Amino acid sequence: MPKVRQKMKIAILSRGSQNYSTRSLYEAAENAGHTAHILDPFGFYLRIGGARSQSAPTAKCGSGNSLTYEGASVEDIDVVIPRISSSTAAYGQEVIAHFEWLGTPVMNRAQAIATARHKFRSLRILAQHGLPVPPSLTVGAAEFLDEAVAELGDYPFILKPFYGTHGSGVMLLDTQTSLTSAVDALCELHQDYIIQPFISDAGGYRHPPLQLNTGSVDIRILVVGGEVIAAMKRSAPPGEFRANIHRGASGEAVTLSENERSLAVRATAALELDIAGVDLLQTAGGPVILEVNPSPGFEELESVTGINIAAAIIGFAVDVL
Repeated sequence: MPKVRQKMKIAILSRGSQNYSTRSLYEAAENAGHTAHILDPFGFYLRIGGARSQSAPTAKCGSGNSLTYEGASVEDIDVVIPRISSSTAAYGQEVIAHFEWLGTPVMNRAQAIATARHKFRSLRILAQHGLPVPPSLTVGAAEFLDEAVAELGDYPFILKPFYGTHGSGVMLLDTQTSLTSAVDALCELHQDYIIQPFISDAGGYRHPPLQLNTGSVDIRILVVGGEVIAAMKRSAPPGEFRANIHRGASGEAVTLSENERSLAVRATAALELDIAGVDLLQTAGGPVILEVNPSPGFEELESVTGINIAAAIIGFAVDVL
């Protein structure tokens, strides 16, 4: 017999109430017969210990431990779907962790989000799980730079911050001077970064012998609950090296190989995420995983594939309860 879904109270954590993905999730929840609430992470009041207040008389974790939103208890929420941006990441993750502590299911736990958002740390975890990633390095000072990058290959190199979305802060550096200057400046500002090779014409690295076909085309794969829901190829516009939709890239539906599907699912599982956007780059040696986004937008993905991604996410969130 088909599973009967009871009406659920679903919280979508987002500052962008008019954001496409946020609105789509809200509408998908309502259309499925559930009650949805878009809640700004900065509207929460988190309490630990002390006497139980009148606003949270049924606190789940003992006297005084509570979670309120704009003065009202929200401990009756059945499931939380985070849509955490860079501007809300720190406090938003605390809100998610508090929901977890009080026993509310969340679609992407706070620690998993934090790990996935850290580009270098997440690459290390992917590599520890035997998944292919691009040669990547970080150094603490420019004085070690020449020796370090010599192991990656030839110029140009991509430099990207540990944290960032939509290609923000990513630089393409084609000379030793430009790379050293950028690293010097970032070290002075106490900013951490990753350096990776960039090859746009199928040239090769010296060490290891990995060849990138292009740096301006990649594949975005949306994974929900351990299943690939949709995928598209993203192509950067002329003169741009970042294949981000927010940078003017165009998307088109793509049929994935079994290996590509497996890599996306395994990468999501390695980072312990329920919902993720996995970015793959095709190379002469096979696909490598560029990064895993714990709060992926899906407007373009829905547009080019015709798949109702929001409905799939809501369906999964309800089914896990």
